[in-house]
Amino acid sequence: MSLAQSISKREHSDDLLQSNKRQQTDLKSRKFENDLPMIGQLVNLIPGKECTYDITNKEITTIGRSRSCDITLNEPDISTVHCELNLINMEIDGIHRSLINIVDKSRNGTFINGSRLVKKDCILKNGDRIVFGKTFSFLFKYCSVFEEANNINADTESTNHEVSANLSPITDETGVFKKPQFSFTSSQSALKKQARQKPISVFDKYLLGKELGAGHYAVVKDGTNKHTGQAVAIKIFHPQQNDDQKKSKQFREETNILMRIHHPNIVNLLDSYVEPISKSQIQKYLVLEKIVDGELFERIVKKTCLRQDETKAIFKQILTGLRYLHNQNIIHRDIKPENILLNITRRTSPEQLQLGPWDEGEIDIQVKIADFGLAKFTGEMQFTNTLCGTPSYVAPEVLTKTGYTSKVDMWSAGVILYVCLCGFPPFSDQLGPPSLKEQILQAKYAFYTPYWDNIDDSILHLISHLLVLDADKRYSVNEVFEHAWLKDSTAQKDVIKDMKRLQLGNGQLPKTYSEMSCL
Repeated sequence: MSLAQSISKREHSDDLLQSNKRQQTDLKSRKFENDLPMIGQLVNLIPGKECTYDITNKEITTIGRSRSCDITLNEPDISTVHCELNLINMEIDGIHRSLINIVDKSRNGTFINGSRLVKKDCILKNGDRIVFGKTFSFLFKYCSVFEEANNINADTESTNHEVSANLSPITDETGVFKKPQFSFTSSQSALKKQARQKPISVFDKYLLGKELGAGHYAVVKDGTNKHTGQAVAIKIFHPQQNDDQKKSKQFREETNILMRIHHPNIVNLLDSYVEPISKSQIQKYLVLEKIVDGELFERIVKKTCLRQDETKAIFKQILTGLRYLHNQNIIHRDIKPENILLNITRRTSPEQLQLGPWDEGEIDIQVKIADFGLAKFTGEMQFTNTLCGTPSYVAPEVLTKTGYTSKVDMWSAGVILYVCLCGFPPFSDQLGPPSLKEQILQAKYAFYTPYWDNIDDSILHLISHLLVLDADKRYSVNEVFEHAWLKDSTAQKDVIKDMKRLQLGNGQLPKTYSEMSCL
């Protein structure tokens, strides 16, 4: 054997040795990665190319055309490194969660649920559809939809699970609200067990559908429970910063109590979730009982105004719901026709008997108070002074920020009663001067002719005791139930004789809701 042949043979042997070492290193690396716990999966949705890629508990998982990527997608429209899946750990609503943040690195784009990643990254949710270029389409899912519950603090446990509010009336002899009482019904270990069983994401349990409505603070979407098929409404609040611990704690405490409120005249809160949408922002979700027959506002607009017997039947149910809330130390603070929803049982045959003074095609109507976005628990404090509510329905003490009680809901109930019977509100800019605010601050309103000519005087008497400037003299919900009109007895004539029909100086007649909706 020549010297050249000997050298060549030795170099070849060295190359084989290095190759074997590289393969062993690669196998060890792959074995180590396989030993890592799995966080999620990518399921290929392209017919004929069915496969699943596991996403392990690795700090960065790369996806691209390069063989050095953790997941190799060998197509021309895939970039060398198309995207990265970054493992991030966040504390959401007091719970530690491991999540995947996808970062786009491509030329042809990474698309999440049909939208290109404009800001180059987002946190993935269960059920997200991910498209790389024009070739690959994947469904992303986390491996476990259940709570690990390793980091749940005692406060969260005591409010989120098995803590029941004392639902008896919470007032003392002075009428001052007391702080809601709680009682523990299970051990701490049982709490942790239940915490592990609760889905950590709204997307684990519900399918979100079309938008049903939108407001200043949130949008409401159609939803379906994946397990039961139950139709729900999902209220999605606008994003907020994750580091606002005070707001997060308040949201958690209030929703936990509201989820324990069950009454036939109140929309039930079924679930609440906090979802991360980026490293710094979160989004809150409320899952609500779905009411399909519209708002009281829409009924008034359609009919111009409601009959007196129909109004009484609806108003009684509103008062029943308010009495329940006030007994639980809850002020709604935004009572208005748009937040009064209706469940209508419709007639299917002429033989069916009506259960109330409803329209010909209706058997019964169940009233549901909705939208607790402004609901407030007063606790041991008798007053609260946040400016909130809807302008035409807000009580004067809210505008002056002098502190208020549950009587603000009674003012709003008086406005609703007025609107139902004549079709327009007692306070509006259209009636100015003075301005809407000044009309409310002066409790200046009128019973206009001809709208009120045929309305029972006892109703005027009730309204005049609800739209009272001094909250201490304003009727409470229990006093309203004792009123002659609601007790179906004759009103006291000596009181009614002194009632004068108030008229504003300019003599303008307001437009009804139906007329205003046509403008």
